[in-house]
Amino acid sequence: MTGSITGWIRLFIKRYSFGVKIKHICKKKGFILNKNGFLWWLGKNKSGKCNFTICCGNESYCVKLIGVRSKRILFGFVNKNTYEIKDYTFALPHTTFDFDYELKNKEPYRFDNGSTPCIVMVPNSVKVTVRSNDAQQTRIEIGSRDKTPEGEFFFADRFLTMLKDKTK
Repeated sequence: MTGSITGWIRLFIKRYSFGVKIKHICKKKGFILNKNGFLWWLGKNKSGKCNFTICCGNESYCVKLIGVRSKRILFGFVNKNTYEIKDYTFALPHTTFDFDYELKNKEPYRFDNGSTPCIVMVPNSVKVTVRSNDAQQTRIEIGSRDKTPEGEFFFADRFLTMLKDKTK
């Protein structure tokens, strides 16, 4: 019980910290931050609603936040209606092969037209995958700036670095 509570607290703190950093970068660089709701920095994996949009001169990024409450939860993109997780949070090293991915339904992400769709993972997972379109449905590990079925994927620190390097 304690592990799951600390996981949710970790998620909340990481997302809040990410939101503060986004606001700071936007203010410093003169970017326009359009927030979608009061708790725009919180977000849910299953919700299709994007969390915020950042306008940087002639470019704009529509951002959907996703995340896991523990680094030991593996995350995978399957298609626009499904994602999968594999939870090793409380597993012992010799029992990790007994766990399989659990499919979760979600709404397709709704991004603003004309904006670059970005999926940002806060907090990070150790491994993020995308299922290939071949018959075996193999999982391909991805990193920041790789494509998913719905948009460009970023880890939080890489997204912040990309914004810091942008000019208005």
